[in-house]
Amino acid sequence: DEREKVPRGHVPMVTGCGARVVVPVRLLRDPCIAELLDMAAQQYGYGQPGVLRIPCDAGHFRRVVDGALHRAD
Repeated sequence: DEREKVPRGHVPMVTGCGARVVVPVRLLRDPCIAELLDMAAQQYGYGQPGVLRIPCDAGHFRRVVDGALHRAD
């Protein structure tokens, strides 16, 4: 399925409302993304099966990713 393909160097994540967002791996070191990953670990645990779930709505997560992209440039 074309929707399931993830570009090399990216990781798929799913927000609390179920929206799928593909994030460049290089952004995982960004402090804001790392904080959301910590929140996900606290809420869902480290043994999440499948795609990483992020405990926030899609709009907020996309804004965090956009900010991280801007800082990474």
